[in-house]
Amino acid sequence: MKFKVDRNEFLKNLEIVSSIVPVKPVVTIISNIMIDVKKDKLMMFSTDFEISLFSEVECSSSGEGVFILNAKTLVDLIRRLPDGEINFNYQNDRVIIKTKTGEYNIPTLKKEEYVEIIRIEKERVFPVDSLPLKSAIENTIFATSKDTVKIAITGVLFEMNKKSLTMVATDSHRLALNTINEFFEDNISGSIIVPPKSLQIIRDLIDEKDQLYMGFDDKKIMFKIGKIEMWAKLIDGTYPDYKRVIPYDNEKIMIVNKSELLTALNAVNVFVNVNTKLVKFEISKNKLVILAFQNQQGEGKEELQVKYAEDETLNIGFNINYLMEILKRIESENVKFKMKGEMFAVLIENEESKIGEESFYIIMPLRLK
Repeated sequence: MKFKVDRNEFLKNLEIVSSIVPVKPVVTIISNIMIDVKKDKLMMFSTDFEISLFSEVECSSSGEGVFILNAKTLVDLIRRLPDGEINFNYQNDRVIIKTKTGEYNIPTLKKEEYVEIIRIEKERVFPVDSLPLKSAIENTIFATSKDTVKIAITGVLFEMNKKSLTMVATDSHRLALNTINEFFEDNISGSIIVPPKSLQIIRDLIDEKDQLYMGFDDKKIMFKIGKIEMWAKLIDGTYPDYKRVIPYDNEKIMIVNKSELLTALNAVNVFVNVNTKLVKFEISKNKLVILAFQNQQGEGKEELQVKYAEDETLNIGFNINYLMEILKRIESENVKFKMKGEMFAVLIENEESKIGEESFYIIMPLRLK
């Protein structure tokens, strides 16, 4: 079986597919990728057992065939080859790769030695708007937990309610929520927990002009964008009832310019204790004082004008890293803090939300010493 393919197009898709191939795989076979050629189409598959990637590239072929070869060897070689057409000849468990000036002979494995790849049924796949999903991914995955004991919160909750999608992530210290209204064309209900690595991959693949398809069943989720498909195993577990921690009764509201607040936090961060990460807010009528102290380094203080109508001063502490991560995802010029007291959860949101979307963040305060 022989085929020809454009080097640049082949390499672009090869790099995407091979991106999930483990450097030190638990099972050797997944250090390889599978190439399937039929009817002038070249299809590439890879997997790390949790995520699988598929890509399709046009080629000129004579005959059909499937072979398995080492991903790193192939990527390293194709990157070094000149632009133009590459010729492949697969026979006798080897593939010969030829260019105008070079010839390379690589051993292959048989299809039967590779991992079985199970795709989502076509009737479970539907079109969705890619850009709101990309934004929602960016605004939630940072808050997932790294604690593998609490497996459910290492993923992002997808909660489907008719035509809306709500995505939630938490690590018990903070929570991020993003709802996209009119996301689905038809009514869909249910919830799944999606691994963040798969969402990072699809986020990086989304482009403004791309049509995105999504599908899922009780075991896996699939995204298709252009000629790239990705399938990922869902996280098996029960997600905590996040609605119980949303502080609906926080009535002390502070509105502050996001850029000014980030600049101030970045400055006082020099003096934040490296262990506690504590930064203190002293909030009084239309004024915010930000304080940080470290025995060896000294102390820092910033003062900002804010909108805050309460007469009584509120003192509250935050993990500065968690707070800055949230603020960087605020999309409006001003950010709104909804508070209740020193040790109550704080709700942070855009002063004005995007039309058709709702997002907010919750952060637990640190105890002031």
